[in-house]
Amino acid sequence: MSVTRINHFEAKAGSEADLFAFMQSVVDEITSADGCIKCTLLRGAENSAHLAVIEEWISIAHHKAAANIIPKEKLEKAMILFAKPPFGIYYTTE
Repeated sequence: MSVTRINHFEAKAGSEADLFAFMQSVVDEITSADGCIKCTLLRGAENSAHLAVIEEWISIAHHKAAANIIPKEKLEKAMILFAKPPFGIYYTTE
């Protein structure tokens, strides 16, 4: 059984395009991670500051192991783009 993680992000005013570009680069890296089945970046239809990343993984353990794929320095640089801390939740079909 796979697990889905839905992550929510909100860009600071004026940073929408930069955050989208950053998140697209992250999605490209995550997609190649061991255990990643699928990873999709979505932009809010009514508010482009809202982004979601939907990830499907073989297991939660695979997702957690892949957390180190994105260099820490890259993540730190992106923190100035967020209006508030991102959050994510794991989901299953059970």
